[in-house]
Amino acid sequence: MNNQKLQDLIDEVSVMLYQNREKEALDQLGTVLGFLKEVSGDLLDIEGTDNQQIAHYISLMYQNLNDSYKYKDMLGIADCLQEYALSVIELYKAKVGQGIK
Repeated sequence: MNNQKLQDLIDEVSVMLYQNREKEALDQLGTVLGFLKEVSGDLLDIEGTDNQQIAHYISLMYQNLNDSYKYKDMLGIADCLQEYALSVIELYKAKVGQGIK
């Protein structure tokens, strides 16, 4: 999945969560997390990046998603996707765009 499609899927899932369409959103969330895992791994594999700082940021993203899910905070999941997940994708695009890989 390319980054734009992933961003669109994140936006779609976030809207579902904001509209209280939990079942639909949670069905799609697994797909989003699978692709985010790939992007996160690829980002950490890029040479010349501060892996420790990026790993910490990615860890915070997953921790916030987990906490929100644990407490059934659907708005928290949507906010996390919009804040952290989209930032990870933008950082990845910026690093790949610099020709670092």
